[in-house]
Amino acid sequence: MLFARFLQQKDSMTTQEILKQRDKIVACIDKQELTQAIEKLSQLASSVPDALLREHLEQVKMSYDFMLRYLSQGVLDPQRDDVLCHIVNELSSLTDQCVIALQERESPQVIYARRRELSNVRLNDLLDQYRTQVNKISLLQSVDESQRDQQALLQVTKQREQCETTIFNKVWSTFPTPKGDAELIEQFLADETIPVPARCLMVMALFLGLMKFYDETKLTLLIDTYASCHETDVQLRAIIAVLLTMNSYRQRVQRSRNLKRHIDAMTEVTSFTDDIAMVMYRLISTRNTDRVTQQVTQDIIPDIIKASPDLMRKLRDRRAEFDPDELEGNPEWQQMLEDNGVAAKMEQFSQLQQEGSDVLISMFSRLKSFPFFQTLSNWFLPYHSSHSVVMESFGEEDKLMRDMIAQAPFMCNSDRYSFCLTLRSMPESQRQLMVSQTRQQMEGLDELEAEQVIERRNQRRDTIATRCVQDLYRFFKLFSRRGEFLAVMDNEMNFTALPYLATYTDAPETLQVIAEFYLKNEFDHDAVKYFEHLLSTQEQTDPIVLQKLGFAHERLGNTREALKQYKRYELANDNDLWTLRHIASCYRKLHIPDKALEYYERIDRIKPGQVSTTLNMGHALLENGRIDEALQYYFKADLMDETKHRAWRPIAWCDFLLGNDERSLDYYNRIIDGGKATMSDYVNRGHVHLCGQRIVEAIADYRQALALAGNDGAALRETVLADLPHLRVRGITQQDVMLVLDAVEAPLSPA
Repeated sequence: MLFARFLQQKDSMTTQEILKQRDKIVACIDKQELTQAIEKLSQLASSVPDALLREHLEQVKMSYDFMLRYLSQGVLDPQRDDVLCHIVNELSSLTDQCVIALQERESPQVIYARRRELSNVRLNDLLDQYRTQVNKISLLQSVDESQRDQQALLQVTKQREQCETTIFNKVWSTFPTPKGDAELIEQFLADETIPVPARCLMVMALFLGLMKFYDETKLTLLIDTYASCHETDVQLRAIIAVLLTMNSYRQRVQRSRNLKRHIDAMTEVTSFTDDIAMVMYRLISTRNTDRVTQQVTQDIIPDIIKASPDLMRKLRDRRAEFDPDELEGNPEWQQMLEDNGVAAKMEQFSQLQQEGSDVLISMFSRLKSFPFFQTLSNWFLPYHSSHSVVMESFGEEDKLMRDMIAQAPFMCNSDRYSFCLTLRSMPESQRQLMVSQTRQQMEGLDELEAEQVIERRNQRRDTIATRCVQDLYRFFKLFSRRGEFLAVMDNEMNFTALPYLATYTDAPETLQVIAEFYLKNEFDHDAVKYFEHLLSTQEQTDPIVLQKLGFAHERLGNTREALKQYKRYELANDNDLWTLRHIASCYRKLHIPDKALEYYERIDRIKPGQVSTTLNMGHALLENGRIDEALQYYFKADLMDETKHRAWRPIAWCDFLLGNDERSLDYYNRIIDGGKATMSDYVNRGHVHLCGQRIVEAIADYRQALALAGNDGAALRETVLADLPHLRVRGITQQDVMLVLDAVEAPLSPA
């Protein structure tokens, strides 16, 4: 017996070996090398204890052999494509089933733990049990509120929630979904007597299962739910799940003939076009979450905290007691906020919120350690005031508070539960204080929203979609076992040319909004991709797209391509100053100063008297070797720029190049005495001294430059040697320069 077990362990494959073999099979299927795929899958299946799987594979192999035999005999089969599609899908599904069968017994992964736990539990029994509990709750709630048995209601509510979790686990971990289970799930999702949160959880269970193994039945159920459901919360979760799944499994979706029929029904929903555009934008916006989080945690919040003690001190000095709520109404206090920079940071924070940015994840990510979030389904649970966590966090007297949290703006469902759990864990006095403050804020917000009821109604779908996407983002970024699922939030969010949906995902209006989001947030590679795709879909090119495409290329350093797009835009609008400046800048980067000068002169004719244009004309002349002419433009710019004196540095440099050392030194002295000198300023003044044989002064300036470079000798040498051609013109050799630099870095001798 022990020897037999030893042989079994010796022959068993490791997880790494199983997944490596799976990847080889998938690669063969994707390349349409089906004979090789069947051969490799047979090898994998030989280790599977389930004989039915091997029999199923043998049937698929037989079907493929018959197809090849008919083909070799020249038999025309009008159903060949459909049969081939079925064979490919069966091979893909059998591969996944073999992976599960080989890991299910011992793997610690969540999916296998749930499968072992629920192997003898029938979905039908769970759904019957759930309906019984829903009916019990309805019965308990049917009596007058003052006479309800709250303890019994809470107990049955917890039983219902536990049943919801079990149903969730059964659905997502079942693969492939049996036909009977699919029919039960479809009925459950269509049953309007079932609470909306439970149906939302069912949708997310289907989605989570797809993030582990592709199951066309689950995807079909999601598509059909969107097409037939009238509950916005359920419907939008379904379309989000559909888009993410189709983007993650493009090839497998593309191979399915069955899906098209279901997708056609989905596209007939009145709001479908708007929903697709909205959901795509919200999903793509998650790309910016890390940047917004960094901005909030490292810039906005620290600056507010830093300014707060000084602000509070000033307020106390002005008044013994003050009410922070009155700050907004007092012009003097508002001025203090502005002077301290707090107002600007708060405005910046508010603007991010209004744009739909996920500004709260950094705050609430620390509040996901409650046992509540160890239950996988709770990450996807819509907030509702009848949940036991909410009921236990707030007494019956706080019903208004529970409902207000449900309406709290900018807070996703997951964060609302975090908030409730945090309140529940606080000391009673502190908890009551926070409840009171939150109630006041929410009441004010409720009054504001009452005035904007029409706008709120129009935004409801977008709000629900945004919160759902944020819930998903938290799960895929914060859940302790997230590594066991497809990293869908890390994948490229490229929804263009999505199978069967390209007409909608490639709509010009949608592409432009997404492209501009990427451009605004400096995802320039993605911006280029979307702008170029947008151009390919337009019958008549929109010039503004060319301008924005050029800008994205310019930021990427693709100067020639940027210039090309700017020039195309120029054909439509030859007097656009912004574009002319960027064209001139591109010519300078490409070292074509005469063309840059030509464009700066055009800019000057359109809008004369600009300091920046005059300076740039001088730069172009200087780069073209026309130093005397450049100097005249710099003097002109200096007369125009009486306060900033941006022309002093180029004047000083031109004078050095022309041998006007006295005037060059005068300007460098002005710059350095102004207290804002850079490393280059000291290097350049050192050059003037060196060429004038004032070696001691030159070494002193180079030492100052070295200090500003953080005592980085290599950086100093690189900077000085870059100017060697100009120094040689003045009779300074490379040997002279190296000796001086050695002297600069040599330790100072004691006096």
